[in-house]
Amino acid sequence: MIDLHCHILPGIDDGPELLDESIEMCRIAVNDGISKVVCTPHHVVGEYNNNREKIIRCVEKLQVSIDSEDIPLTLYPGSEIRLDLNLVESIKAGELMTMNDSGRHITLELPNEALPRNIEEVISSLIFAGIIPIIAHPEKNHAIQNDPEIIYQLVQLGALAQLTASSLTGRLGGRIEKFSVFLLEHRLVHMLVTDAHASRRRRPVLSEGLKRLKEIVGEKAAMEMVKTIPEKILNGEDIDMEFPIPLEKKSIWKINSFISKVLRKHPVNALTR
Repeated sequence: MIDLHCHILPGIDDGPELLDESIEMCRIAVNDGISKVVCTPHHVVGEYNNNREKIIRCVEKLQVSIDSEDIPLTLYPGSEIRLDLNLVESIKAGELMTMNDSGRHITLELPNEALPRNIEEVISSLIFAGIIPIIAHPEKNHAIQNDPEIIYQLVQLGALAQLTASSLTGRLGGRIEKFSVFLLEHRLVHMLVTDAHASRRRRPVLSEGLKRLKEIVGEKAAMEMVKTIPEKILNGEDIDMEFPIPLEKKSIWKINSFISKVLRKHPVNALTR
């Protein structure tokens, strides 16, 4: 399997602080059946300034360390880039790291609570420049949970999206698990990733999520999401995806979401007062 989203580099974001922790994460990944990992430290202007050159150096250093430990894992450079209006210029200037430094795909993190009104224009500008954004963990994004039409429109434009394995297995709660299934049912996520940050919590494990994924989309489609599609992305190749399914269930999801919020605030006879 290939993991396209992993905070495994030591000491540069909110992933492991020490090299030993990073090495242990690599062991866990290999034992889980992962053979390739894209290292995706955060890049957030003013918070995590992880530029392209810095990431390349860190990946090379960690690769040397795990090779010396005989850990059969291949590391690739990447980055989880927070949405910014200057993305195209920064990428074209070689300042920001694309997936495997191919210049073709980026892992894009959207604001959690509210998205800019021109989000479709920003995504379109990236695609027009030949850069395909891969939306990170849409199932955990509050704005998308409240309005799935957002991710539907972005995928329609040509964006791709990742699903975090722990979201699908229920480790992040029932609501996120159900929304993950909803996104899968509508072809709105295209790959399964770990988004790992440590060796004990948020571990680099795909197998548990893959098992659940097979139950939902079938063996063939599930393996494509952890092997075939990630391999093409590593190679900077185009991905031919099926069109997303229109959101007939959108209103049902939003009603259920509203009811859940009301019940949390007013648990006794909340809907009959």
